[in-house]
Amino acid sequence: MKKILNYLMFFASITFSACDDDKTIYDPVIPDPEIIITDLSENGTANCYVVTKPGIYSFSANVIGNGDTGIIDFVAFHTNESYILPASVKVVWQDYYDSGAGLIDSIALNTAKNKVIFKTSETFIPGNALIAACDNNGNILWSWHIWLPAVEITSINSATGYEVMNVNLGALTDEAGNPESYGMLYQWGRKDPFPASATLTGTTTTMSAPLYDMQGNTVTIQNSSWTDLNDNNIAYSIRNPAVCISNNAQYSTSRDWIKANRSTDALWGNPDGNQKDSDGNYINKGKKSCYDPCPVGWRVPPADVFRNFITPNPLNMAFAVSDFNIIDIDNNGILDINDYNYGWVFKLDENASSYFPAAARFDGQYAMLMGSVSGVWGSYWSNTPYGSTNGTSVVPLSFQTNNYNGTPGIATMILFNGSRADAYSVRCVKE
Repeated sequence: MKKILNYLMFFASITFSACDDDKTIYDPVIPDPEIIITDLSENGTANCYVVTKPGIYSFSANVIGNGDTGIIDFVAFHTNESYILPASVKVVWQDYYDSGAGLIDSIALNTAKNKVIFKTSETFIPGNALIAACDNNGNILWSWHIWLPAVEITSINSATGYEVMNVNLGALTDEAGNPESYGMLYQWGRKDPFPASATLTGTTTTMSAPLYDMQGNTVTIQNSSWTDLNDNNIAYSIRNPAVCISNNAQYSTSRDWIKANRSTDALWGNPDGNQKDSDGNYINKGKKSCYDPCPVGWRVPPADVFRNFITPNPLNMAFAVSDFNIIDIDNNGILDINDYNYGWVFKLDENASSYFPAAARFDGQYAMLMGSVSGVWGSYWSNTPYGSTNGTSVVPLSFQTNNYNGTPGIATMILFNGSRADAYSVRCVKE
């Protein structure tokens, strides 16, 4: 206890400066070498770090994503260098703030050791936060997702050969029918998350969950211009992790959030992932890239990860619940809509299953949480580009219980294409 108190007194004695207007400490020197600081990047770096209990944590401040191994396309990526030199750090947003406290109590940059150091609230509070490193002018150089789940993150063996994460990326629970199971939403190829709805159900006008800075001020996810493409590039997305990028200005020709002539299939590490063998099986699985949003040891899955979720058919689409590979959750011996609980419990193999919630999406044209409805529509990304269709990638799982007009329309689809500007759920797999 004395060590923690000493550390807190040290934090309290520092004058807080800012990359913008958040609490930021420059060059902290920890006075007591026995104070326990858990290094989240000790076993590797990533764009997401998982925290499961209150404490003081650090991670590498000068390595982007998973480092050099994540620089896959030297031409199309924003850089061929995996290292940065930040001057300050800040909390961009956190999804909890109450009574003067949020998820993260203090944050610091130790330039001598190239570490971001942060302290969580005294009591563990499940949630998500985004930490950014800035240059001398306050511009964001990189950002990292801090994930504080209430449930243990584990892997589940799948009949398709993948070890699948037991929850959506950013989810706080695996409890069916709980909006905290929705997790975060991601535009294809981007590393930074957007919050899903805080409500179990919604409409096409439902807003995403509220966000706050370290002072408790509201942070709003913005959208880029609907009428020009000046900001439709990777560099802008990195400098603006809280901006959803619209593809409205090029929607008729490209569904990508990146300007069409600069589009790249390599963002999530599988540029040739759409190649198939003579039997129609995907050949390439790819590897983790520097833009991959998953934690250390995990990555965005290839296209074929959920191919066993419906009875095989040429259309890769099933309209009858009896053709879905799901659990009979009400134990009545019949697979029907009564087994739907704002998502389906799909069988990964004969002995394992997992709940896949319907978290809706950020619509790529308007870059807002709209166009599908929370609790009714669910879509999941792969790392795989979709054939030669411009600006789309493979959606290994998508399902709905209502059509756009609100009438019943049950369907589950696998291996479909989705607009890269849409922000969908991600279910990571083990590397």
